[in-house]
Amino acid sequence: MNGFMRLFEQRVRGIRLIELVGVVLVFALILWVCVSKAREGEDIRRISDLDRQIAEEQEAVGALKIKVAQLERPGRLEQLAVTYLGMKPVEPNHEARLESLGEISRATARPVAGNAAAPAAAPAATATVQVGSQDDLIAVKPAVKSEAH
Repeated sequence: MNGFMRLFEQRVRGIRLIELVGVVLVFALILWVCVSKAREGEDIRRISDLDRQIAEEQEAVGALKIKVAQLERPGRLEQLAVTYLGMKPVEPNHEARLESLGEISRATARPVAGNAAAPAAAPAATATVQVGSQDDLIAVKPAVKSEAH
C-alpha cells in the first residue's frame, strides 16, 4: 500500500504527479466536448437541410396532387372523349339491367349460316423427325397422305 500512496506524493518539477494527471484529463475532456459540439453543429445543419428538402418535396407532391385532380375532372375527360374519340354519353335507351342481358342477346343474335352440325375432326397429321450431325439441326418433314380409301 505504501507503493500506491507514493504515487500521490511523487512530484515532477514541484507539482504532484496526480495533479498533473488530473489537469491532463480535464484538458482532454474539454477537447472532447469541443469536438462533440462541432459534430453536433454539423448534424444540426444537415438535419435542417433535410427538413428543407422534405418541405420542398411536400410542396411538389401537393402541386402534383392538384394537377392530377385537374386532369381527372369528369367534365374535362368527357370533353376529350367527345373531341378526340368521338364518344358521347350513353343514352337512356341503351342502358340495360343484368336480368335483361339474355333477352337482348337473343333479340340481336344473328343465325349462323351453313350446316349447323359440328365440323368433323381433321385427321391427325404425322411427321418424321430427322436429327442431323450438321450443327445438331432438327428437320421436321410432314408425312405425305395417301389417297387410298
